[in-house]
Amino acid sequence: MAVAAPVEIEPLLEQVVKPAQYLAGEHNARNKDWGAAAARLALCFPDAYEIGMSNLAMSVLYELVNDQTPHLCDRAFTPLPDMADALRARGMPLWGWESRRPLREFDVVGFSMSYESGNTNVLEMLDLAGIPLESSARGDDDPLVLAGGSAVSNPEPMADFFDLIAVGEGEEVLPRLLDMFAQVDRSQPGWRTDFIAACARRLPGMYAPMFYRPRYGADGAFLGHERLRDDLPARIQRQYVDIDQFSGPRRPVVPSTGVVHDRVAVELDRGCARACRFCQAGYLYRPVRHRRKALVEQAVADCMTATGQSEVSLLSLNAVDYQGLDGLIGDVYDASEAYVRVSIPSTRVETFNVEVADALQRGGKRGGSLTFAPEAATARMRKVINKEITDEALLETCGMAFARGFRTIKLYFMIGQPTETLADAEAIAHLANRVMAVGRRHHGNRAKVNVTVSTFIPKPFTPFQWHPQDRADTIEAKQRACFRIVRDRNIHLMWHDPAESRVEALLALGDRRVGRAIKGAWERGCRFDGWTEHFDPARWRGAIEAAGLDVDAYIHRQRDPDEPLPWDLVDIFVSKRLLQREYARALAVEA
Repeated sequence: MAVAAPVEIEPLLEQVVKPAQYLAGEHNARNKDWGAAAARLALCFPDAYEIGMSNLAMSVLYELVNDQTPHLCDRAFTPLPDMADALRARGMPLWGWESRRPLREFDVVGFSMSYESGNTNVLEMLDLAGIPLESSARGDDDPLVLAGGSAVSNPEPMADFFDLIAVGEGEEVLPRLLDMFAQVDRSQPGWRTDFIAACARRLPGMYAPMFYRPRYGADGAFLGHERLRDDLPARIQRQYVDIDQFSGPRRPVVPSTGVVHDRVAVELDRGCARACRFCQAGYLYRPVRHRRKALVEQAVADCMTATGQSEVSLLSLNAVDYQGLDGLIGDVYDASEAYVRVSIPSTRVETFNVEVADALQRGGKRGGSLTFAPEAATARMRKVINKEITDEALLETCGMAFARGFRTIKLYFMIGQPTETLADAEAIAHLANRVMAVGRRHHGNRAKVNVTVSTFIPKPFTPFQWHPQDRADTIEAKQRACFRIVRDRNIHLMWHDPAESRVEALLALGDRRVGRAIKGAWERGCRFDGWTEHFDPARWRGAIEAAGLDVDAYIHRQRDPDEPLPWDLVDIFVSKRLLQREYARALAVEA
């Protein structure tokens, strides 16, 4: 196969907004020798540069492949619509950021899938690259198309578009796949199909959808999967790694333009022991693994030195469960020779304490914000979701934070969870008013409360995977009720569009037939579905209708706990019986 010349994008830059995001050449970017690489990977994030450059998995895998293997890894992101239009108008292909080589020239094109709203962007990137959208249409001259990440933990909705799907964490399996690719004889006709089968057979956690056929009943009900090869596993086992052995990145790429999270990100741990019943991550990332303190501190020091950044975020599903967090934060400040600020993501109320608050305030920036995620605002609903805290504990914690100089409290809630009533939803607004009153006592008009309320989406591998999603009219009624109750101008309520949540639920809970709707939505112009300004519910409705899908059967139906589920072929090491028991406990909570 002839190798194409590097893509010359400079003539397009005057036609687009934010041209700097397409230039690459950032500080710490790797650009390995194309000809010397054993295998060449294009690591793709199906969203804009400003989003993808904030994604830790992209940074981890990029550094791992480039710095610890003989293989080459370039990055690629979804061009914004103006750049996509310019590429198509000029007949130019999507490229790898470092080498400027067309994506179709790479050996492997791998997608990091963090959320379902990126699905149409996958098709957009493949189309711009000149790679057939569906696995069945690809030949021996096409690159291998791979996916991994939490958004494909249920791999079926996107199964037709990927040759292989890595289930679980990728630090070990990705280098092994590239090693295998470097050894394959691509001169033999049919090598591609044989290689895909070999990966599925030899690499734990690797799913090859082409060798598994979904079965449906006469009424359209999903009945399970049929293996087309006996030498492949009946179930795909989710992979996890020792995070002390993979403590990167240490030299992350510094973005060339503004990004969503413009800071160094270092993982404290993976997993969460709290087992909130709505939370997919709490089940997918078991067992809980805390990174050794010395490794965290070394990673922070290396990243700060390599990037010149002044802020570091210590990432965790629940940072305050990390033993000695306040001491760790203090050590980061003590080791820094220049100004630095440490932050943590949203955390639990009941374990946040004075020591952690004081440690975070050492950054020297008074009046900052803290984020808590109570998720529900009544004692009954917190018991339903297995997140039992009290209003008093929340108010006491917020008061402690306000007293130590924080002026903004951010609160995360969710509406539409199992058994929720209108009164349960209204309690969110009442509780926000009470937090605001605490803030005003400390800071007067400078106090702020930002409340983000997402819509409950039943997620695979959670106890709530069998529960129906609330319909849009019910969600909108709950939203209106909260708006009527919140009167303080310093309380900012933010909501998710129920139409977006409806599509996300379909993409999360769907079987392989949902792929027809994804392709139809992209053909109708859907892309960047996670962006409010780009999401088009009418186009999605048209695509769903054209695909002949009954949305109610996927997302608004109470599922039988014993019925086959599209994601049953994935083994996450949490038994279905345990999830069923937790679901029953939730429904049994009394008013």
